[in-house]
Amino acid sequence: MQRKRVLKHHFRSIVFYLAVLLLPVIVITSFYQQNISHRQNTSNARGIVYAFKPHKQNTKDNVAGGTITFTPGIIPFSDPEIGNPMRGPEYYGGEQSPPDFPLIQYSKRLCWNDFEPAEGQYNYSIVDNGAATAKAYGGSFGWRVMPINGSDNNCLPDYLKAVVGGPVPDFNNPYYLQRVQAMVTAFAQRYNNDPRVDVLDMSYYGCWGEWNESCADFGNNAMTEANKQKLIDIQLQAFSNKRFVMLTNDQVALNYALNAQRLKRTGIRIDCLGTSSIGGARQNLDSNPTEHNQWQIAPLFFEFCRSVNFALAVQDVKKYHASLIGDGDGNLQDFNSYNATDQGNIIHALKESGYRFELNALTISTQLTAGTPFTVISRWTNVNTAPAYIPWHVMIQLRNASGNIVWQGISQLDLTKPFSIASLGNDTKTSADTFTLPNTVAKGSYNVYVQILDAGNYYPPLALANTGKLRDGSYCLGTIGIGQLPTGKIPCAA
Repeated sequence: MQRKRVLKHHFRSIVFYLAVLLLPVIVITSFYQQNISHRQNTSNARGIVYAFKPHKQNTKDNVAGGTITFTPGIIPFSDPEIGNPMRGPEYYGGEQSPPDFPLIQYSKRLCWNDFEPAEGQYNYSIVDNGAATAKAYGGSFGWRVMPINGSDNNCLPDYLKAVVGGPVPDFNNPYYLQRVQAMVTAFAQRYNNDPRVDVLDMSYYGCWGEWNESCADFGNNAMTEANKQKLIDIQLQAFSNKRFVMLTNDQVALNYALNAQRLKRTGIRIDCLGTSSIGGARQNLDSNPTEHNQWQIAPLFFEFCRSVNFALAVQDVKKYHASLIGDGDGNLQDFNSYNATDQGNIIHALKESGYRFELNALTISTQLTAGTPFTVISRWTNVNTAPAYIPWHVMIQLRNASGNIVWQGISQLDLTKPFSIASLGNDTKTSADTFTLPNTVAKGSYNVYVQILDAGNYYPPLALANTGKLRDGSYCLGTIGIGQLPTGKIPCAA
């Protein structure tokens, strides 16, 4: 009987220690059942000291070889808006926007003669001033060049108007495309490599530069399909580093632009958000496969017209994965002039646009060893329905008590791609990234941070829908050890 008790005691001990050893394996295996990828990367950088309270730490196993899962707090959708580039509102009409709402993206649409008052004399101040404003708010600036601003307003420079006529110019006159080429080349030489400039309208044709012929009888002056393609190519080739968006009025030309293979694919500009036909675009957004799926690789930029059903606008922002929403250059009224229901729907539509990323959990070993691979498993949610389009580096960092980065690696998580094909909102994505600490990292306790940086080093760090954002745009999650178990929690600094 005594021998049986001893054996039973040893059996229980063996089971306990096996459970301790297998727990990290079980945790990692459960994460690998989702969409997981691996990457190795290391680098070093430094931070700025700033005291902050760390996030909640859920300890799964605090013995050597165990893991810990950090679960940052979530900012509710009902809280004030989180501003980020390449999403949200553009107000360029001068009316009052929602109070305290972040305005990050900027643009202008002006007559050709505003940009070129006389032959070869270009007014760069329009772009310089707009780009400076956009940079101050963490965004970018774009523009549209209009050859016609309404039915009787040919707004070409006088020297060009004298050759191609008006009010509807001869768009097929070779001199017209020559002067387009000259102007586009001049502006591209100045701005193609300027990170403050992005999201340009496909310009130089049609009423208001929108590639439509609705404001006048174009007759024989309408541009041929061959010349339209030349006009598109001139702009895409000169501004090879910039994103374009194009109106939906000319389907043949639009499909040509959308299918042009380039690093930054062309997006779609759509009029009259909050109307039954969305300016005539709804049918093709639903039935044309290219237009229907373009949101997966390029942003959709909607604008309001004067009569708006704001509740319908909210639905269509989600349905069509809208990223940017313009006021239509003064088509909206002052925000305070709307009733409470309309105000609520305006804010809801703007918040729904683009992306809204949450970090839900990050799992890492409680004790890392220099020179030995380790895996970081992170789970994310995109609350909204569009990807980011801007290349971002999701950085996993270890920082010391002074806030200095002693190690960082780039996660393979790609925020430019939808988390799912349908992307109906609240899609999740899990990433498992394997790294190796260099042998130069000293033994001790360190805090785990996440910081999402623009790969082009222009935009400020991406703001997550998580609490605890620090001064440098990073998020401090909690403490682990290197070469030892962590000796308590160390204060966050950034």
